[in-house]
Amino acid sequence: MERPRIKIQLTALDYIVEFFTFLFVLSSIVLYVIYWIKAPDIVPIHYNIHGEVDGYGSKTTLIIMPIINVLMYVGFTILNKYPHIFNFPTTVTEENAFFLYKTSTRAVRWIKLLMCLLFAYIIWHEVSIIITHQEPKLHGIYWLLIATVAIYPIFPIVKMIKKRKKQ
Repeated sequence: MERPRIKIQLTALDYIVEFFTFLFVLSSIVLYVIYWIKAPDIVPIHYNIHGEVDGYGSKTTLIIMPIINVLMYVGFTILNKYPHIFNFPTTVTEENAFFLYKTSTRAVRWIKLLMCLLFAYIIWHEVSIIITHQEPKLHGIYWLLIATVAIYPIFPIVKMIKKRKKQ
């Protein structure tokens, strides 16, 4: 049986999440361009626990992070257009398809936001180290983002399972 194909209309919250996600991706690109202009060709790329430089490298090696951020943004955006191909914790029927698709696309949208924010933070962190030669003291934000990215997907899955049990 083929799953129903339903176009999910975005809500105001969805548009806000999409806007901020795009803003984080764009800021990571702008940050890298600013870094590119200011940084010398050879930059410190690794610091030991005492804050001393352990290794140097070319500034071009750091372009991989903005590229990954853009590819992730594009990939999640394309994926979200096809919710009928997602895996669900229940059988998709005509009756529950809208709920499952809406819940899953919103979850993917939030995961995209969190991942793009995480990569923007990592890029900002690396550029800050290279330009100022000091490590920013915001490790809590990094771990909070990692934990959120890991834990958040549980909530939509539980929501879908509870909906299945009510039927």
